[in-house]
Amino acid sequence: MRIIIVGGGVVGSAVAEQLLKDKHHLAMIEMDPELSTQIGEKHDLQILTGSGSSPDLLHEAGVADADMILAVTPNDEVNMIVCAIAAQFNVSTRIARIRNQVYYQKNVPVDLKAIGITSVIHPEHVMVDHVMQYIETPHAVESANFEDGKILLRGYRIRGNMPLAGKTPREIREETPHDTILFAAIDRAGQGMIPDGNFRIEEGDIVYALFPKESTDTFMSLVGQGKKKNRKIIVTGDSFAMNEMAEAISQTDHKVTMVHPNLSEAKSIAGRFGGLEVLHGDCTDADLLRDINIDSASFFVAISSQPDYNIMSALLAKAEGAHEVIATSTESRHDSLFNSIGIDHVVNPRLTAAREILEIIARGRIGSAVELSNIDIEAVRFSVDIESEIVGQPIKKIAKRLKKGSIIGVIVRDNRMILPDGETVIEAGDHVIVITHTKHLDSLSKLFRKRGIFYKG
Repeated sequence: MRIIIVGGGVVGSAVAEQLLKDKHHLAMIEMDPELSTQIGEKHDLQILTGSGSSPDLLHEAGVADADMILAVTPNDEVNMIVCAIAAQFNVSTRIARIRNQVYYQKNVPVDLKAIGITSVIHPEHVMVDHVMQYIETPHAVESANFEDGKILLRGYRIRGNMPLAGKTPREIREETPHDTILFAAIDRAGQGMIPDGNFRIEEGDIVYALFPKESTDTFMSLVGQGKKKNRKIIVTGDSFAMNEMAEAISQTDHKVTMVHPNLSEAKSIAGRFGGLEVLHGDCTDADLLRDINIDSASFFVAISSQPDYNIMSALLAKAEGAHEVIATSTESRHDSLFNSIGIDHVVNPRLTAAREILEIIARGRIGSAVELSNIDIEAVRFSVDIESEIVGQPIKKIAKRLKKGSIIGVIVRDNRMILPDGETVIEAGDHVIVITHTKHLDSLSKLFRKRGIFYKG
């Protein structure tokens, strides 16, 4: 496919890196000359410097022949103009990153589709969704959702007292016959493995599992996390993210305290969400944290637009006794350092937005991948086109063409999650999640392409 990306920041670069793995023809437009040079040196793609809203640059990038355009600059207005221009050239898929909440309010009569946008990415909404994944599955070390949240992927470090410890996937399936759980990958001392049914899970392993949302309670009991409602959660942040977080968390049974550094914004949130306790204050103040009994909090979440505030308040909350802390940061270079000094999860809103874009693209039958930590294993989601060469073939036949260490782990068919066996036949319209080593992605993606279709590098 021919794809144009407008905006070469963290979001654009992360999306470009994945799409290049899938051998698509990419062009990128970036305003910053220095960033353009860096991207051109790192990636094999056409790079143009200037405004993405320039018709001349879009023409030079090949908009007349493009199948898709991704407008992911930090400027909402530029992204909307890009999509409007692309619509006039009949680009079929036009995705815009839009941050301003005014376009999401029900009483604002703005039809984004009417101005040329086919899909919208709201970074704060996606970020909050990722934070909520950790809240609903406490102590996970990795989290991702597929199929609009119907299929969950979670990673847990195994302790000796967990029901999983010392057992094989086959034994666990026999004990939980009414639940569908796939043990997709194991990280054992930094070595990534794709387990079979006889692989014995040991204390210290990090286990990655795929399961449907309705099997969450069973999986959580297997990792020693019984169902618990009314957790105490303390959230601090600023206007954009706090409103999104308040909207999401007000629909749960948790006991929530929201601390906003801005008094007027705190009053606004309190007025909109009557069931939440809202305070005005600064969570880098240890006395305030003690006053709100931070030591009894299951979660402390810092989601302001200021990474330094988030990191400092999360570290202080952890030191004062919060059980699990989450901080958002647009800097990903120091994640391992932050983890090593006590921050349980660092969520990058730009990277979560990039992942969401790839998931939207995957619905159009391009592979999207979730990389599992640093163990060279990915969970890759494909949609099966009616013209794909694997349609009508049983898994056992397809398996002969997979590289060693790759498995078709999950099939989603008619909103049902199926753990396939060798006799399961792939059908057109299936969504397939494959577990594979990163080096096999190129050969794997060829199986899911239409017959006779080849993509230019």
